[in-house]
Formats: sequence, structure tokens, C-alpha cells
Amino acid sequence: MENTIAQPTDKSITGVTGFEQEVAPGIKDLAKMVDRLGKLKKVGQQANLVNLLELRKQLDDINRLAGEVKEFASLIKKQVDGVAVALTERDQIEWWERFRQSFHAGYPPVEGEYPTFQVFPVEIRVDLEHELIMVNNRIVRVLHPEAVATQVEKDWDRLNRERFNAASFAKGLLRAYDLLVSEARDKAQGRTVGASVSLKLLHQTLALRAGAAGYPLNQFAFDIYRLRQSPHLVIEGRRMEFGSTRNRGGIVITHPNGHQENLGSLELVAEGNQT
Repeated sequence: MENTIAQPTDKSITGVTGFEQEVAPGIKDLAKMVDRLGKLKKVGQQANLVNLLELRKQLDDINRLAGEVKEFASLIKKQVDGVAVALTERDQIEWWERFRQSFHAGYPPVEGEYPTFQVFPVEIRVDLEHELIMVNNRIVRVLHPEAVATQVEKDWDRLNRERFNAASFAKGLLRAYDLLVSEARDKAQGRTVGASVSLKLLHQTLALRAGAAGYPLNQFAFDIYRLRQSPHLVIEGRRMEFGSTRNRGGIVITHPNGHQENLGSLELVAEGNQT
């Protein structure tokens, strides 16, 4: 084995930086060894050439390199088994900081606290105990914060590229709104009820209609964000007005520039009327 090969140790390794400094060099060296072994595939040519001298040399090289690869891979495996990416609070802070700093310009800021984050509307839950990360309920096995940020950027890009039918969404919102207002009036038994409807209730109504596929709250918030960027806020002669709230029960929308809105309700007002 060459002297340039990193020598793994049996000690526990914590943190992303610890992995990069103590495990990654050995993995790169192992990759070089495997690459050299792969280049010996030319031994197959000897089936037709019968160059016995060259064949013996190639077989000796294969045996030697295969032994080195097996031995070194075993050492790396023991080292990897002792890795804990974010065991301590210090490691978790490091993971969070590097994750936050890994995004390119143009993406919304990272919100939340370890282990749950959001890059609106993409939700991220870090579960390093089980060596997985959930990105919008999709399991990813990469644990490096920069690699996770790349996955999140891809999801964010995909969501923003997807065709959004603002008119159809507005109609669905209107139907759910009218249903909830009607139910509230029936329960009030003649008493006056307000015209504002909770966005959380609207989401629950639309989610029931979505069936088994479900309709996540962050997707609902993103659809409201896109609807408000469209010309479809007036539908069937009524204008949609979204009310803000200071309560935690609102729908938080984060704009690409970092500005946040906490929306709590929807009211449909006859066009031309002012609220």
C-alpha cells in the first residue's frame, strides 16, 4: 500500500468537518485504488492473445491490488461505522450553519430551527439518528448539508417550473369558501356571522377533496402565493381579500426576498365594494 494512502483510526468521528477531515481522504484514496484495479480489465484480452508472460503479470497485479482494496475497504468500513454527523449540539449548529450558507442567490432564506427547516415552500426534516432527511416527505439519504441544499434547490426549482392553473385554484377556493360560510350561517341559526373564513379551515376542506394523495399545508401556502401573483383574484364578480394575523394559526408565506406574511383569513367581497 502506498504511503500516500490515508490511515483510518478506530475512534469515533463527529460532525461534518470531522467526516471531511478524517474519513473523506481515505474514501478518495480507496476510489483511486478501485480505479487502478478497474484498469486491469484488459486481462480479458488474453483469452485471445495467450501472452502468458503478460497474463501472469496482470494476474499478479490483480491479486495484489484486490488484497489492498479489501484490506483498506475494511478499515474504512470500521471508521464509517463510528461516524455521527450531528451527535452533539455543536455538530448540529455546524450542520445548520453550513446548510444555510450552501444556497445560491435567488432562493428564499432558510427558516426554522434544527432539525426542522423550510425554504418556502419546501420543508426539510433532518433525522440523522436514522441517517435520512425528509425533503417534502421524500426520503433522501445524503447527509452532507451542501448535498441536501442541492436537493432542496432542485425541489424548489421543480415546484416553480410546474404549471399552475390559477383560475382553477381560485374556483376551488371560492367553492370551499362558500361552503364554509353556508355551514357557519346554518349553525348560527339566524345570528349574524362574519364573512371571513380561516385559511386553515379552507385548507382542511380542500385537503379532504384531494383524497388519499393529500394536500400539504406548505403546498396550499405556495398556491396562495402564486394565486396572488396572478390576475385571478377577482372571480365571479367577487374579489379575494386575504387578511393578515399575528396568531400562530396563520399561513406563513415567505417571498424570495425574505419578506414574510402571516395570512389568517379569506373574505370574498363584491367587486367595487371596499372593506
